[in-house]
Amino acid sequence: MNALPAMLWIIGAAVALLVCVVTVMNSHYRDGRASEVRPVSWTVIGGHVASFVLLAAPYVVYLANSESIGAHARSLYTKLGWASAAVAVALVMVELVLMYLQARRAMLAQEARAPAQQDASPSSKRGDADDDDKPSSLW
Repeated sequence: MNALPAMLWIIGAAVALLVCVVTVMNSHYRDGRASEVRPVSWTVIGGHVASFVLLAAPYVVYLANSESIGAHARSLYTKLGWASAAVAVALVMVELVLMYLQARRAMLAQEARAPAQQDASPSSKRGDADDDDKPSSLW
């Protein structure tokens, strides 16, 4: 029981870092494929929620079981509590910023692809006006 809050926090931090890495990789910042950026996947959003829960759970576990935690571990958790909370909040905020940036790049990429797709579509060559009442692909 002494190590459970620390293990939960480490797992939560690892999941948060993984979400950040996946988001950066999917945003295509370095490979020059900005036109291929896709919206944030539901898997990444689920990872963000999981990291938030895993980063918040250690504090609840510590508060609920502080009597059963040894004196040395309790003093360590007390000393590191604020610093670990600040790191946890920073990780969650970095995840949110990176997911926002990916979503924004995906929106811009979709807007850039739209004219090219309309020019290449067969209905634009035929001159059909039936496509005007179709829902937008942005939603």
